[in-house]
Amino acid sequence: MTGIIIAAVFAGMVSGCFFMPDVFIDNAGHILTAGLCLLLFLVGIDIGRQGTVIKDIRRSGLRILAVPVLVLLGTFAGAAAASLITGLTLKESSAVAAGLGWYSLAPVLISEHSAELGAVSFLSNVMREIIAVILIPVTAKYIGYLEACAPAGAASMDTCLPLVERSTNSTVAVYSFTSGFVLTCIIPVMVPAIMNL
Repeated sequence: MTGIIIAAVFAGMVSGCFFMPDVFIDNAGHILTAGLCLLLFLVGIDIGRQGTVIKDIRRSGLRILAVPVLVLLGTFAGAAAASLITGLTLKESSAVAAGLGWYSLAPVLISEHSAELGAVSFLSNVMREIIAVILIPVTAKYIGYLEACAPAGAASMDTCLPLVERSTNSTVAVYSFTSGFVLTCIIPVMVPAIMNL
């Protein structure tokens, strides 16, 4: 499945550069939204078919929030390490990392302070999602199911959710959705807060 996803992204890039008419490109955002909604609807059907979603959430209780908290801790540990390598300050590196894979919002928020850092944020967050597509099946197979929720960050509730669900099971998909939802909710607050430190 990972190979198919990567091939689809590459085919889309080539098509966008050479073949797609302007009408299609002008409406790509609407088509993408509709496709993503359909994808999430189908994943929801698969999760709901198991019939244990509510029971799984109740059984997990507040432990279900441990996943997004640990994703945040790991992300900021990585940001601290990256600041030593890249020459970015800890604040800049943390702001870029705080995008958590949401490449359409975080760069805009950061660009209000620095266009250059906004570009770094865009590339970093796009790369996080692409790397997550590669790492999720590997992580699920060799490290653990819950850990497979981590690489995608905020995207674990949308574009990467089907991959998490397919690589693990419907119970972990609930953890993945919850983690992505929590992270998505805090990004619009966290990124500006870091930039304004």
